Amino acid sequence: MILDPAWLPNCSIRRVICHWTAGAHKASSLDKEHYHFLVEADRKVVRGRRSIADNVSTADGVYAAHTKGANTGAIGIAVCAMAGARQSPFLAGPSPMLESQWLRLADVAAELCRAYSLPVTPQTVLGHGEVQVLLGIAQEGKWDPMVLPWAPAMTLTQVGTFFRTVVQSKLQAAAETAEAPVLASVNLLDKKIGEGQLINGSVYATAAAVAAKLALPAPAAAATELALANGTSVAIETIGTKAWVDVVAVATALGRKTRWNSTTRVLTIL
Repeated sequence: MILDPAWLPNCSIRRVICHWTAGAHKASSLDKEHYHFLVEADRKVVRGRRSIADNVSTADGVYAAHTKGANTGAIGIAVCAMAGARQSPFLAGPSPMLESQWLRLADVAAELCRAYSLPVTPQTVLGHGEVQVLLGIAQEGKWDPMVLPWAPAMTLTQVGTFFRTVVQSKLQAAAETAEAPVLASVNLLDKKIGEGQLINGSVYATAAAVAAKLALPAPAAAATELALANGTSVAIETIGTKAWVDVVAVATALGRKTRWNSTTRVLTIL
């Protein structure tokens, strides 16, 4: 997932409205006041100041104010780009929206649709520049993010339809590739290390659990290797939201053998 599950509160949401910030390629503090999530030039997704839950009701005046008259029940997501842009004749300005940013925006929209069970329709996933036509709420000439600097000849309608098609395809791809993990247990000399998974022809356990059982320092969040007591190390792989290590690789690095019990689904480091 791109979005931390902790950023997705359990609440009622009606739609996702997409924008550009009309600023630079990095999110400013003011940008973070207006949008729930922002995509910077390197495709990094930055969380805004306001929770999605703040926009369930806007009667208290504390919410992300991203779309005039349409903030209630609406998540605002934006590409950090298009400072100094002009609609006609079109000028993208010094910080044009990048195609890679736009595609990441579609990734974010897809994750939000999945999290909040939103269908992908013109009323539920739309650009700021479509709000006046599709929702009937005046927006005073807003046109973001409905012109693509790499394809400026596309009309507003074509861009909106294309974006929703991309979002829908990302949702379908995620649904088709989602698989339940094949679970196993991992033991060290008959003492349980923890739950593991069968992945890519081997058995993996979380790096933190393996480190704890081997009396090793817990690996840092960004660590790419787990250092072992004998001076060797094994690669840490991020799968889903967790850091995992290949238990067979750990055993090999320690000079130990392994035994697999297919009946109990237990891998033991001997």
